[in-house]
Amino acid sequence: MGNRYLEIFCREAEEHLASLQSGLLVLEKNPARTELLHELLRNAHTLKGSARMVGLADISAITHTMEELLKGMEQGLRRVDAETIDLLLKGADAVALITSALMRGVPPELDVERFVAEYERGESGRLLPVEPLEAKAEGAVADTVRADVKTLDNLVNLVGEMIINRKRLEAKLDGLKELCYELPPEKAAPFTAFRGELEEDILYLGFLIQDLHEKAMGLRMLPLKTISDGLERLVRDLSLQLSREVQFEIEGQGIEMDRVLLDGLKPILIHLLTNALSHGIEPPEAREACGKPRRGSVLLSARHEGNSVLVEVRDDGRGMDPAAIKAAAVSRGVIEAREAEGLTDEEALYLTFRPGFSTAEIVTDISGRGVGMDVVKKNIERVKGNVTLSSETGRFTQVTLQLPLTLSVLDALIITCGDETFAVPATYLQEILKVRPSEITTMGTDEVIKVRGATTPLYSLAGMLGLPARRDAGDAPLPVLVLKHCDQRIACIVESHVGYSEVVVKGLGKQFGNVRYLFGATIMGDGNPALILNVPDLFQPGGGAPRTTLSPEEEAAVKRRPKVLVVDDSITTRTMEQSILAGQGYHVVTAVSGEDAMEKSASDRFDLIISDVEMPGMNGFELTRLLRASETYQDTPIIIVSSLSRDEDKRQALQSGAQAYIVKGAFDQGLLLETVQMLIG
Repeated sequence: MGNRYLEIFCREAEEHLASLQSGLLVLEKNPARTELLHELLRNAHTLKGSARMVGLADISAITHTMEELLKGMEQGLRRVDAETIDLLLKGADAVALITSALMRGVPPELDVERFVAEYERGESGRLLPVEPLEAKAEGAVADTVRADVKTLDNLVNLVGEMIINRKRLEAKLDGLKELCYELPPEKAAPFTAFRGELEEDILYLGFLIQDLHEKAMGLRMLPLKTISDGLERLVRDLSLQLSREVQFEIEGQGIEMDRVLLDGLKPILIHLLTNALSHGIEPPEAREACGKPRRGSVLLSARHEGNSVLVEVRDDGRGMDPAAIKAAAVSRGVIEAREAEGLTDEEALYLTFRPGFSTAEIVTDISGRGVGMDVVKKNIERVKGNVTLSSETGRFTQVTLQLPLTLSVLDALIITCGDETFAVPATYLQEILKVRPSEITTMGTDEVIKVRGATTPLYSLAGMLGLPARRDAGDAPLPVLVLKHCDQRIACIVESHVGYSEVVVKGLGKQFGNVRYLFGATIMGDGNPALILNVPDLFQPGGGAPRTTLSPEEEAAVKRRPKVLVVDDSITTRTMEQSILAGQGYHVVTAVSGEDAMEKSASDRFDLIISDVEMPGMNGFELTRLLRASETYQDTPIIIVSSLSRDEDKRQALQSGAQAYIVKGAFDQGLLLETVQMLIG
């Protein structure tokens, strides 16, 4: 069968048909057990709905009749008797015959159309072929079974425990080796022989565990295609909405990844593709004017590279302009002008990952909220991956994601720091150095070293983690890790590194969910735990620095709730927006018209205004212009929320002075909150 949805339906149908048959037989023997009817009704109803989803009208019609019969019995309108139960069983037999034929890719041995017509009339399915008893006895057993995802996760977790115990055995074997070396030869001989046999057993056990681990992980691995089907529809719809002509291609759909990673990858790809179409691909006329094909291209590709998967999104649009990015970052207050001047063109590209950054002139439901690339960065950090950007103005933009194959087992460097043992995921490790104190210089108040000619900030990892840090006097070399995250590099002094290891990731539990710098733990070969570092936290501003006490003015500012004025003549919209914002801690005041809004804004001071357009009296554009003309509200953010979706309406909102425009047709709670938070925090 070519259609995988049909196959899924047939597997599901097997379960419901088995439940129907066994339940009906019990009911036939015990007509008083009417409590069974509800479950049987659910089976028939689910089958009907699922059949409709995959376009199987005949099965839908048969199960609809079955559902009506069961409903009649449940409501007491029809007797629970052998005749009705026989009719129900005939219906189940017909569905089983059709799904069996679908699975084998052959026509069913049944005049389905005639059967459905007779069945709807309440006739007992005389058209059904009689299956030989031998065939029933030799009924094929399905070669696949369904398994609960939690069961698979538990299986992988148990394999992880076996890997940990293998490492403990290996550590004990090392201890035995040392003992053999210390003993006199005549006494060491039996231990040496025993050690050799044990070594072989552990080696064989290692092979078995490795094989078992690969097979267990294979059960959780899903192809990229699992999430890419919806992306094609996304690009198509965006192309129409933005009036772009785009050829979208996907390569490497068969590349498999842990389902947990795929869950994290999907929102990343949605944002990247949205950016490619809204910021990258030019309108057809503009492309022709600069000598490009009228139709732009967007390529999503995936491939294996070592123990990682590289996922790339590349478009042949206008590219990223470093100068424009710097200017937008400065104008939005993301960085200071002096900092922008010191950035290279490559570094400027990564400003797009800063919270609140956007080059869009106005916020819409598609772009310009300054949260897209920020979301990409946060999701990449969540799945312990890395991201790099490359672009050439006028030619292309490419975003490359480096992701691990799984999050349950990681390659890591084991280090000691502050008398503790940590695991550093190898994804973030660029290189390991030995640095003499004489090679460390200062820049301002910060220490730096040269790494392949580049000046790199140097920190004490123990100091960043709040652990006791010590540095021996003299010029003895210090072990230093060079870590990378996006375009940033930092160097960290550690006490020692003890080598690479495959570590099984254990969660820290919900109570430690917000602990900075750590995302899990593992058990080492000696049985002791080691914490796994969340490296992106080390790149955050003020990493490791103790929090300073807020001044009374700062505390007052924190406690002050931003005040929002919601203007809409619809009580439903007003109530909904008020509820959403109040639920997030905003102080919300409502106005029923533009005139009402002007009156309330004159007597109070609001941090943000949300307005409809079409209202009795003054419309939202007029209200925005009047507010902009006043000294009090000339800089206050204004969001237009309207059912008007034309570009002309959005341009009019921009010209009136609004910063954001949300179409009610695409309205959702998250979009409104993201926009408000981006504008006023």
